[in-house]
Amino acid sequence: MSIDYVDGRRYGRAVVAGSDWVLHTRDKLNRLNVFPVPDGDTGTNLALSLAATAAAVRDGAERDLGVVAGSVAEASILGAKGNSGLIFAHWFLGISRAVAEQARVDAHGLAAAFAEATRAVYAAIDKPVEGTVLTVMRAASDGAVAAARQGRNIRELVDDVIVAAEDALARTPDLLPALKIAGVVDAGAQGWVNFMKGVRRALHGEPPPTFTEEDLHGTIAHPTDLDEGELTERYCTELICRGEGFETGALKRLFHEDGSYLLVATTGHVFKLHIHTDHPDRVFAKAQRLGTIVERKVDDMQRQRDERSLARPAVTPKQDQPAWPAIVVDSTADLPEPLRREHGIEMVPLQILFGDRVFRDQVDLTTEQFYAKVAAGETATTSQPPPRAFVEAFDRIREDRDVIVLTLSAVLSGTIKSATSAVGLAPQKRLEIVDSRSASIGIGMMAVGAARLAERGLPTDEILGWIDRWRASTTISFTCDTLEYLYRGGRVTKAQAVIGNFLGLRPILHWDGERIHKADRARGARDAIRKVLVAATKALPAGARVRLGLIDAGDPTAAEEAAREFVRRYEVVDTVRGSFTGVIGAHTGPGTWGLVVQRVPEGDPLLGSVSS
Repeated sequence: MSIDYVDGRRYGRAVVAGSDWVLHTRDKLNRLNVFPVPDGDTGTNLALSLAATAAAVRDGAERDLGVVAGSVAEASILGAKGNSGLIFAHWFLGISRAVAEQARVDAHGLAAAFAEATRAVYAAIDKPVEGTVLTVMRAASDGAVAAARQGRNIRELVDDVIVAAEDALARTPDLLPALKIAGVVDAGAQGWVNFMKGVRRALHGEPPPTFTEEDLHGTIAHPTDLDEGELTERYCTELICRGEGFETGALKRLFHEDGSYLLVATTGHVFKLHIHTDHPDRVFAKAQRLGTIVERKVDDMQRQRDERSLARPAVTPKQDQPAWPAIVVDSTADLPEPLRREHGIEMVPLQILFGDRVFRDQVDLTTEQFYAKVAAGETATTSQPPPRAFVEAFDRIREDRDVIVLTLSAVLSGTIKSATSAVGLAPQKRLEIVDSRSASIGIGMMAVGAARLAERGLPTDEILGWIDRWRASTTISFTCDTLEYLYRGGRVTKAQAVIGNFLGLRPILHWDGERIHKADRARGARDAIRKVLVAATKALPAGARVRLGLIDAGDPTAAEEAAREFVRRYEVVDTVRGSFTGVIGAHTGPGTWGLVVQRVPEGDPLLGSVSS
């Protein structure tokens, strides 16, 4: 059957089909990845990027091509991960501009859109490199134009595009020495070809394929053979910034001096930036002056390259994992490692930046090392984990297990967005992302409780029900030695910080699951203990049954003294102790301590279970 036009519905279905095939082939693409850095993540980044793009149109019924193409372009910009993901975003943006105001296009219109998309990609890249996906896109768009001139219909045009693309793909090793040495084609280019093959299969009504280890034979790169000097900048840095009046050329000029492989995509009110740099802090500072940074991440490419064949081990080896639901937290849960290991709780690290150095919380940097750096006068900032970190965590869990992920409150961090982005790449059939509406040991207490319920054989839905009840009754009351760190995070003004520190005032803060309240101010350590107790017990009736969490930044003295007074007034059925790890500590500072109170609901199945 001839297909003579593409409208919004057909375009949306094509995007979904192409994206799904890239998802099926992500491991293969990772194994090809040697350029620009042999870090083995091109397949994962492309799959994440296209999953976010496809989500915008997967269930759509809009028939106007211009409208759907605009939705795809915006979703691709916001969801782009890595160099390859942002190149795809520019390609979709070029198509959107070419078909704007058009309800449908014929073969000539589609070929013109391909050509415009290729021009958009070349224009977006600071220093285009042949032998990459650019070469393949250009050959494919030339093939599309030629096919349209020959009177080919849409299906035939796509067939010709793939022939031209595969021919160009086969020649990429001749254009890039890194590919020649490793004996592979370019991973990003292969990803684009795979995307188009998915589109073709949809046009022919064929299901997506599956791949075996045999399919990968002969396609695995050997990055150890590459010149170690090729890594000219260490950090792959990305951010999304919202504001007004953004223009691609101006943004490129602004960030040009900060590194290489610069890519910027913008809709005018939001821009996505990708750059390889040695100074991520400088990049973030520039972007912050332009608008509000809503997402940011930094990948240490040197570490990725060095650890390419050394994946982080599972907290419990797969062969030893039980069948019950698995629990995953991010590193802000502040759970001591022995407690995580006892209950098989996987952890995804957030990132801590000290100047130009990037560390994974609790992986590259322990709590003790963090506070030692702070004590030496170093200033820390933090970043949410990239979605790939969640993908790696899911890969460490048996495929036949359900997975429950508890994240730092969405009010405090975009971590839950990273987790949600990774869901489509998880091998498990059921994966639940839960906003803890909490932080620190507040998350940790829920995670340990969920793990214990799983160990007792409760099904996933019942565990989720109890998590929901626990988080509704979990609060955090804490105090800080100084207001300086809260000032850096925007919680207090500079004047408040200066006056408060001068007068020896300690803020008493209370988190109720939605926001942080300034409950009181204390003069000195003794007054702080009394007022933290007041804040923590304000909504508790006398004799209430609770679980208690104790948290501190290295000195547990004050928290333990407050806890002793607390247990005299209330029935404490469980106590969990932890320390503010680096991510929380960067925003609160040394000397911070607090109490987490979780009121025990009626019928709680864990009554009588105690840990310390």
